[in-house]
Amino acid sequence: MATPTTELAPGTGDPDRPFTDPIHADADVAMLERLQAILAAHATDGGRDGRWTDPHGARHWLVVPDWAALAAARPAVGVGFFGQALDVDHEPLNAVEAEMLEHLERYPGLLAYYNVEFPQGDGTSQWGNLVVFADRASREHLGAEGLHRTAVDRSPLHYDSLRLHRIVLPDGALGRAAPVLDESLLFDFRSDPTWIALRRPRTG
Repeated sequence: MATPTTELAPGTGDPDRPFTDPIHADADVAMLERLQAILAAHATDGGRDGRWTDPHGARHWLVVPDWAALAAARPAVGVGFFGQALDVDHEPLNAVEAEMLEHLERYPGLLAYYNVEFPQGDGTSQWGNLVVFADRASREHLGAEGLHRTAVDRSPLHYDSLRLHRIVLPDGALGRAAPVLDESLLFDFRSDPTWIALRRPRTG
């Protein structure tokens, strides 16, 4: 998706960029685990997808082209996206996203797309997003696709910053094993040029 300009040590953030604090990454991965559980619940409920609003006001958008393929991919890989949105009109970006989701057959190995908008008390929104792929090659293929590139290029117009986590789903997206964090890319669009950091989790 992008070339990092710096690398952060495991378990550290940039003190001048609060969104990079590892505590946020921990919360993000916990949210991805919740989204994974919702995916599994929908699979056992006949494979439902679509749009809905939950009792807390969060707006969900789930697209699964083939539930059998999603169930069969064990392990699977994913991307978790958490954006700190600007108070702007997000319709242009939403339109690109909608066009992508209308033609998921263009993206071999893309198994599920799950987007959640969390309204904030100040009238803005924050987004969490889980995209599941059959393998790493499928994940890399999406990065070179035209519509996806359009969405990436528009990101600085819609987000102050964002966290992008690459994960492994050891027992697949519908299994019980929790997501495992591979690495995180952290974007600060307030900087010119954009500040991009790579952080890998501790090992051992």
